[in-house]
Amino acid sequence: MMKIKLITFAPHPNFGTCLQSYALNYVLRKMGHNVEFIYNDRENPPQSFIKVFMKGCIKLFLPKSFITSMKAKRQAGAINRHREPYILELPNHPFLYRLSKLPFYKTVYKLLKCRNLQWKKVYKFTYEDDNFNMRRIYTHKQYTEVTADTDLFITGSDQIWNPYCGGFNPMMFVEFGGDKKRVAYSSSISLPEIPASVKQRMKTDLEKFQHIAVRERRSVELLNKLLHRNDIKLVVDPTYLLLAKEWEEFGNKAEIEFTIPEKYIFCYFVGDKRADVYEQMVQEVKHFTGIQNVITLECYNRNLNYGNGRLYKDAGPYEWVYLLQHASYICMDSFHATVFALKFQKEFVHAMKNEDTETGSQNTRMYDILSRYGILYKNYNVGGNNGWQQPVDYARLTPLIESEIKDSIDYLKYEIEN
Repeated sequence: MMKIKLITFAPHPNFGTCLQSYALNYVLRKMGHNVEFIYNDRENPPQSFIKVFMKGCIKLFLPKSFITSMKAKRQAGAINRHREPYILELPNHPFLYRLSKLPFYKTVYKLLKCRNLQWKKVYKFTYEDDNFNMRRIYTHKQYTEVTADTDLFITGSDQIWNPYCGGFNPMMFVEFGGDKKRVAYSSSISLPEIPASVKQRMKTDLEKFQHIAVRERRSVELLNKLLHRNDIKLVVDPTYLLLAKEWEEFGNKAEIEFTIPEKYIFCYFVGDKRADVYEQMVQEVKHFTGIQNVITLECYNRNLNYGNGRLYKDAGPYEWVYLLQHASYICMDSFHATVFALKFQKEFVHAMKNEDTETGSQNTRMYDILSRYGILYKNYNVGGNNGWQQPVDYARLTPLIESEIKDSIDYLKYEIEN
């Protein structure tokens, strides 16, 4: 048994992020390892603690509709404005660390964190259901302590190496890890090219990794070139590694507050920049399937509904899996929703979250998974043909995916043992 420190995005209401971290943690535990999930709050140098605190206070007194409107205007004006990603720092907050040791801290933290039923479910999933052994890092001293107490760092999965996805985060590259062994499993850059401003730093960090396994073919190409290697491994997302039966048992923990219709279209959208495209897609799916019931789960914009259906704001990770598994048809812009649709052998249609020409566009990962399995026709195009209506040939596809899963599990074991 090894002491493993797992580093990836901490769970939150982006359910793909939640479930990829759960899956890798679950698989490593199942292998018999002692796994601790370490995380920090992203530290963006341009924003001081005072500024963040004041923004939080202002939000308490402004109408929600005004905040939503201003946020939408800011996002619309921000497209392609920031050509280069920003660089994060490793947080060092001794005061917050001392505060976290006080008896009342967990109670107060939970009250502040659980601002609605959805966050209560995410909190329960993360901290109370024995799914993780979570450890938040506050200070530089703690990084030293964590490093001394580990046999192996594993980074991944998800877009932890995409500097446009929350910034270039030194924690995701284990910059604090000294000479301890580090490997990557299913980490993702999810960009057509590595931005020049972070390329050298990324190279320096990744040269310290003994083994690197990534999620997309483009990431393989980019890292082989960057590191002058030819051993970067392509593996599947960790959510694939659990059996469908294990995910079914997971979903059966759901607590859904309404009666689920016998047939329904399940919608899950992470982005909202192309909401008009999503609405058109959902309407076409309703017409094609003849199913009128629609259940929508939104990731970040909790006010968008599609297809004149039910907007379910209170879903947690268990509810997300259950509703996706039992849906008659799925509409999404999400990488992980696509993975789960394939896992449960569902019919679906996918729309890209970004415009292909948009700076920081994350579409690369979706083109990769759809073309990799020969189902690019499942990508929805406005005014395009109806190719998405063609069913997925799971008799052909499932053996291919199962072979990749076995290969990926074998490689994960190899990374740990060698």
